[in-house]
Amino acid sequence: MRTHYLKIKYEFAQLHFQGKKDWEIRYNDRDFRTGDTIIFSVIEFGFMYSCTIINVFSDLQFGLKEDWVILSIENVMSNK
Repeated sequence: MRTHYLKIKYEFAQLHFQGKKDWEIRYNDRDFRTGDTIIFSVIEFGFMYSCTIINVFSDLQFGLKEDWVILSIENVMSNK
């Protein structure tokens, strides 16, 4: 399992904390895998939080272009 450091806009981070968004669509240049940790840095404030990837969808049947993935995430936690 690995840790990935990613930037995110405040409006999307807020949805993670409210439980309204438990996924991310990302370019798969990091070889994301189930069980990996993501540490998000909120662009506008530098605030950081982490979550765990519980599933990675990469099929073109979801309308994704090649090398793009949908990441299901859980355990959103603040890293104050």
